[in-house]
Amino acid sequence: MDVDLWGRLGWREGLIAIIGLLIVYIVVLYLRMRRLQHGFAAMPPLAAQSAVAAYSAIQGPAAVAALAVAEPLAPAAPASEPVTAAGALDAQAQTHAAQPAFAWNEPPPEIPGQALIDAMQNELYQLRCEVDELRAEVLAAREDFRQQAAHSTGSPQNASPLYNDAMQMAVQGQDATAIAHHCGIARAEADLVVALARNRREGL
Repeated sequence: MDVDLWGRLGWREGLIAIIGLLIVYIVVLYLRMRRLQHGFAAMPPLAAQSAVAAYSAIQGPAAVAALAVAEPLAPAAPASEPVTAAGALDAQAQTHAAQPAFAWNEPPPEIPGQALIDAMQNELYQLRCEVDELRAEVLAAREDFRQQAAHSTGSPQNASPLYNDAMQMAVQGQDATAIAHHCGIARAEADLVVALARNRREGL
């Protein structure tokens, strides 16, 4: 018969049973919490004083000293001692708040490697200045080269016909040896004519 009864039970009955167990568990927890609350409410003043003293000992020695002074002065009024402890804690908090984290009139500590950073910055500045100077010199040299190229372009027109022939041969791509033999000039002069022709082609 019991087997038939368990066979008839479905998932709905199981779910209802689980909900019922949860309700019973919640009620038991609620009763235990109520009992703990009543226990804290009925705590004697001596236990509360001990708890406040332990908390003050954790917070700092100043609060412990304040409690030690307040206890012999008012033995008949235990309810006022937590207030004294709270006042001592407030005074300690104000004292810590009044003290700055560090002295503002002292310079901050140096950063590790600051001297190396300063030296590298100075070296980088010097390198930049040198690069600017080199750039200016390159621009001036380029301008001088252009002026010389322009001057050399107009100079063969006023030269002798011998050098005009040498210049024409250099423009045509003849080497210095052939120019020197054909025009009857020195090899150094032929090299100079070839260089002038090459500069003219590069300038164009």
